[in-house]
Amino acid sequence: MSSLTLQQLIRAGSSGPGATKAARISIDYVVDGESLLAQLVEADGGQCETLEEMADGFMGCFVKGFESDNLRKSAQLVAAREPDTEEGRYLLYVCPECGDIGCGAYGAKVRLTENDVEWYDFAYENGYEPGRPLPSVGPFCFSHTEYASVIGSAGAA
Repeated sequence: MSSLTLQQLIRAGSSGPGATKAARISIDYVVDGESLLAQLVEADGGQCETLEEMADGFMGCFVKGFESDNLRKSAQLVAAREPDTEEGRYLLYVCPECGDIGCGAYGAKVRLTENDVEWYDFAYENGYEPGRPLPSVGPFCFSHTEYASVIGSAGAA
């Protein structure tokens, strides 16, 4: 059984000639003591040394200031219904500017059993090409009770 906790993922905003970068505070999943975003970026060939660098490219699907979206996402993940992609994945990390899959996103399939929740078949997706599997990440199995509590707290963020 894997453990699931959360940590903040902070993206500093900035503006300059011709470009503005939105500041974002989102939630990063920590699986067995390790950032899931870091695991995905590394498995996908990325080379970011800090979470701040990774937050420039991705934000967690729970974002401060988007309460109704967060509650909807929490309900979706806890019940494992209505996946975000045609391939059946739930998006866990998205574009920090717009949240659109077209900019690239990381997702996983979610399977519920009587007492457990499994995250498996992780992939990078963009909505217009087949997903790029990341077989070295997961699967992760969580106690349904603890999972629902953690995801519920993320949704309330």
